[in-house]
Amino acid sequence: MHPADINAALIKSGTNQTIIAEHLGISHVSVSHIIHGRSTSRRIAEAIAKATGLTIQQLWPGRYLPRRHQRLAA
Repeated sequence: MHPADINAALIKSGTNQTIIAEHLGISHVSVSHIIHGRSTSRRIAEAIAKATGLTIQQLWPGRYLPRRHQRLAA
């Protein structure tokens, strides 16, 4: 999903990058990096997904393996 679409989904859900960051105790820049694909963090991605009501796979197709596959790969 395009970063602008993710931000729009956050706004539609009544939140934004700053609120997500404050909830996680991180900087809003870290949240922005995840949204724009500059870095990965399952914890931040899951918080964004939960806030938007979308799945990680809908937000970032192919970027994050489903949890069951992640354990097998480790």
